[in-house]
Amino acid sequence: MKDICEATSLSRGGLYRYFGSTKEIFIAMLQKNIDDSIYSVKKNIDNGVPAIKIFNYFLKIEKESILSAYNGLFFAIHEFAFYEKDQKHYFDNRLNTTLKIISDIFIYGQQIGEFKQFNIQVMANHVIYFLDSLKTSSSIFSINNKMLDEQFNLLKEMLYYENNSI
Repeated sequence: MKDICEATSLSRGGLYRYFGSTKEIFIAMLQKNIDDSIYSVKKNIDNGVPAIKIFNYFLKIEKESILSAYNGLFFAIHEFAFYEKDQKHYFDNRLNTTLKIISDIFIYGQQIGEFKQFNIQVMANHVIYFLDSLKTSSSIFSINNKMLDEQFNLLKEMLYYENNSI
């Protein structure tokens, strides 16, 4: 909490007014991230942004995370989930929410004719575990831009009709 107070210029009392522990701060930070994702996808769908553009942006953010020299947040999430067994329900809900976000993009893409017909739930699960594996592997294997482009293009070939740009 001391480090957080120093980084934010908040007093300890000010910080404890809103959060009782670093655990609460971490969960609030993760929740804000997922809430922002829900809002962004819903807003883009409501505004008629092409599904391919929405999904490509999602992949762009994931690619940046995978290639980042600092992927500490990803590992912090895994470490937190491993040690905080009482948070399993939260992480199961987080996974399900992320699956819903991706599924909503896929449903929208199929409805407007940009995506092929496929089992949305199976494909959403594949995308989540595929990206999770790449993030985990990026700390021990040499993963480069070219390899990611090849893998992402393979994924897009499974999703998009040929006449849609990859």
